[in-house]
Amino acid sequence: MGFQDIRFTCAAALLLACMAATAAGPAPETPGSPLVIAADEAPALPYDAGALRVLVPSVRTGGAYALLELQEQAPYRTPAHVHPELDESFYVLEGTLALEMDGRRHVLPAGSWVHIPRGTVHAQGSADDGVVRLLTRLSPGGFEQFFLDRVELARTIGREHPDFQQRMLEIVRRYPQWLGPAPSAEE
Repeated sequence: MGFQDIRFTCAAALLLACMAATAAGPAPETPGSPLVIAADEAPALPYDAGALRVLVPSVRTGGAYALLELQEQAPYRTPAHVHPELDESFYVLEGTLALEMDGRRHVLPAGSWVHIPRGTVHAQGSADDGVVRLLTRLSPGGFEQFFLDRVELARTIGREHPDFQQRMLEIVRRYPQWLGPAPSAEE
């Protein structure tokens, strides 16, 4: 199987997973109606790590999932963290993703797919000096609001501002069901 076939298979698997979650989960905003979101309905919004597009907000899936496009600039990397009540999946659209998960490092080029079950310790970012662009599925939905809060933070102060870290921690604390620190080695 060639690289393009693998990329197509991964993209198809992502779309089928999203459709299955919608069918199995709560009804969409308008039950029984197809879900179509045009490109202009999901503008790119700058935030501290790069840019965000909320392609499918959870309100459109009855909370079953949200689908985001994240464009993360190097050298941004998340700290090690867990999602206590959230499954997260990435499909690498562009660039190379560095992912540390359960003590192993993965370098994932465009066309790669990863699923991170809830409770799994992980950290990610660009593997090199380039941008990494990800299709990100969050299940259940709702955690996209964390990213929208970061967009608002980026509008008011930059990462270099002395209050940035404190304000970012305030945002993190709003979502304990979806975002937490990696457990310490003593736990």
